[in-house]
Amino acid sequence: MRYLALLRGINVGTSGRIRMDMLKRLLEDAGFCEVVTYIQSGNVLFESDLVEDSARATIESALQEGASITTTAIVRTTEELSQIIRDCPFSAQEIAHAQAVNTEGESLYVCLLPKILDERAFDSLSSVELGSDAHVICGREIYLLLSQSIRNSKLAIRLQKLVPGMTVRNWNTMAQLCALAFPSKDTERII
Repeated sequence: MRYLALLRGINVGTSGRIRMDMLKRLLEDAGFCEVVTYIQSGNVLFESDLVEDSARATIESALQEGASITTTAIVRTTEELSQIIRDCPFSAQEIAHAQAVNTEGESLYVCLLPKILDERAFDSLSSVELGSDAHVICGREIYLLLSQSIRNSKLAIRLQKLVPGMTVRNWNTMAQLCALAFPSKDTERII
């Protein structure tokens, strides 16, 4: 099975620092094949016969034992990655508008959750004053369309508190990972 692992908090701040060649080597030593990393923030494509939960636990253990890094690994199959891209709930016009008003950075993000949001967290999220930010919950993902920096978004800040094990990637990173996962396919069609 071909998987994507998104590691939370890798190379952000002073903790969780690891070079991608070392990360690749640790995962290969843990038994994963065809390991490919993308940029310095803990994005890894790999092949394994393990089921998702076992792959996640193996990755977390390899990082703890091999690099003294405690992190959460969010694991999705590459088919799920492709579906995340196809399921983007925001129109091209909505995205263009958010990008036009957001002078602080990127506007479109995906929060990848370790499990489906429970009802209490969902209700708590519904009570957040969003301003012009928008979100759509879709299974284990939450799509964010922000009109300001993710660092200043009340929605993004609330999500970090509600789901501490989640990780967030901007849309460009997700699209690039999809292109890496499906190099022979027409990724324009997928993305």
